[in-house]
Parts: sequence; structure tokens; C-alpha cells
Amino acid sequence: MKFVGVDGCKAGWCAAWVEDDRWGVGVYPLFADLWAEHRDARSVLVDIPIGLADDANRTAEKLLRERLGPRRNSVFNTPAREALHARSKAAAKAINRKASGKSLSEQSLGIMKKIAEVDSFLTAHPEAVEKMFESHPELCFAMAAGHPLAYPKRDVPGVVERYEILQRFVPDVRGLLDRVREYHSASKVAGDDVFDALMLAVSGRQGAGRLHSLPEPVERDANGLPMAVWYAEFDKQ
Repeated sequence: MKFVGVDGCKAGWCAAWVEDDRWGVGVYPLFADLWAEHRDARSVLVDIPIGLADDANRTAEKLLRERLGPRRNSVFNTPAREALHARSKAAAKAINRKASGKSLSEQSLGIMKKIAEVDSFLTAHPEAVEKMFESHPELCFAMAAGHPLAYPKRDVPGVVERYEILQRFVPDVRGLLDRVREYHSASKVAGDDVFDALMLAVSGRQGAGRLHSLPEPVERDANGLPMAVWYAEFDKQ
């Protein structure tokens, strides 16, 4: 069985996968390209919001922040569906403020195009919905470590912290990162993009057939898409 983890990057989408203990990594310009190659996966865990509330208030974000504690700032507000297709950042902020009483951060605005890409893809490919799971790398790292991580992912101690966790599950983390570097610079695919994709693939395999969700039971948006963040339980070390 194949398990895939996906993180957005400047070059498109960074994916990591494991199948029968063989690991791979790749970068895809479009989400549809990724699906075309990995539609045979048991699960695809994606670090992008799936399911959009009309009022921009998803229980998933609230519960995720509570779980992450010191890393709660890594959770960005998901925009209201109407704000997703606004013509400008200012318009998106205004629409979101009207819908929810909250504006949108630059981080949220920065991933709007990717949210829209995945939302459009899943609307056009309902057969993919049962395999696609919104997840969050910081939650997955925390579950594997047994506690929220101590350092931000781009700080040197944070890189070391995450590398050491991945080494427990992935035989050649350095080699996989080097493979990405053969074709993509760090400005297009950052090291943390690769680490995040690997951690999501690890979690997909760990939780095969038994992923848990925040919230539970799962909420759904007006289009029937799930609004939940999925994760796996790990054995205590």
C-alpha cells in the first residue's frame, strides 16, 4: 500500500510517499498532476484546508491550536468560501471580515490560491475525496514526539528536532532531501516543505485505516466536503 504526504511549496506541491518500505519524493506543478500519479494511494494527507465554512469559522482550527500549545501560531485562519475568489487581498479581507468578524493574515492570504486549487480539484473529482485528508505537520510531529515541539521549524534547533523524529521512521531523510535538490532550489522547495511532506506520509502509514479527526465527528461544508484535521496516534517512546 502507498501512503502520500503533501505540502504546498513555491514550485507547486511537494509530495513524499512510502510503498512497501520504499520511499520517494517529487514536486508537481499542479495538484491534478500529483493526483494523476498517486491516485492508487491508500491515503493522501495534505497540509492545506479542505472544506470551507461560509462564516470562516471551522472548529478544526480551534481544536488544533489547543493541541499545539506553543506551536499554535503555525495554524492560519481558513478563509470563508466567498473570500477565496476575491479579486484582491483587500477585497478578500473585507469579505472575510463581513462573514466572520475577522480579517485574514498575510499567511492566510498567501495560501489562498492553493486552497482554491484543491477546493476546485475536489469539487471536480469527488472520487478523490475519500482518499484526501487535511492534516497539519506540526500536529503530526507532536503526536510522534509525544508533545508539541519546542522550536519553530525554520530555527536550527527546530530543524534538528524534526530531523531526529523523521529518522525514526524514514531510512534516508538526507538522501530524499538531496534528491529534491537535484532539480529544485531551496527558494522553490524549502527543506521544511520536504520534512513536512515526509511527516505527513509517516502519519498516513501509521494511521492506516484508523486516522483520528479534529473535530470528531467530522463537520462538513455546504458542498459536503469534510472540515477536519486528521492525525495518527503513535506508540509512546
